[in-house]
Parts: sequence; C-alpha cells; structure tokens
Amino acid sequence: RMEESMKKPILLGVIVVCLVLAGVITFKVRSSKTGIPEHFEKEMIWVKCRNPDCEATYQITKKDYYEYIEAHADPRMLAPPPLVCEKCGEESVYRAVKCEKCGLVFEIGSVPGDFEDRCPECGYSTIEKKRKERAARRSGG
Repeated sequence: RMEESMKKPILLGVIVVCLVLAGVITFKVRSSKTGIPEHFEKEMIWVKCRNPDCEATYQITKKDYYEYIEAHADPRMLAPPPLVCEKCGEESVYRAVKCEKCGLVFEIGSVPGDFEDRCPECGYSTIEKKRKERAARRSGG
C-alpha cells in the first residue's frame, strides 16, 4: 500500500508531464499554419498549362499545390485559382490527371458530367474501374 507522502509527488509529476505534453501538442498544431497533411510533401500530382502556346504538363507536390491554393483562393470563386506556369510564367496552370491507360495528361473534369478522371482521348477512368471492382466484390462476382 502506497503511503500518502508518496502519492502527492507522483500525482504532481503526472500533472506536470500532462501539461508539458499539452503544450507540445498545442505548439505543433499552431506551428503548422496550414491544415495540409504532412504526407502531401511526398505525394505528386499532375498539372497542365491552359496557355495554348505552352500547354506544359508537369508534376508538383500536393503540398505546394494546396499551399498555393490557400494563399491565392478567392472565397467568391467556386474554382481554385490558376497556378503560375513554371514554363511560360502565365497564371494558367490547373490540376490535371495522367490517364493510366494511354498516358495522356489532361485537365481534371475534361469530360463534362462524367468522372473527373475520364480521359478525353481513350475514355478510360480509374475511378470508374475501382468502383466497378468494389461493386463486383460486394455482389460476390
């Protein structure tokens, strides 16, 4: 059985550790000024320039993409703002996707009213394929 004289220092120690931990967590949350997940630093996404004289396609990190969007978004606009093209310097770069079937890099939503990754060239959609596979697994086929 623990003596009363030992309980107070142990309890005080536990309280101090909890307060320090709370401080560290608060500091970490506040110091990461954006709500952008850390793993976005390693994930690459495709972008495509709309400038007809350029039409560059390249990859950037998801983190860079979302940081730019956060810094330049206009709350009155529904669509994200264009990024500055690293090739031509114009504000004309938008999120894109690379077709897993034919390799074409195209702007997301190129086929209106369809899956956002529907390829305008060959008609393939990874989202559609994955949904069909999930549905087949659920139905046992």
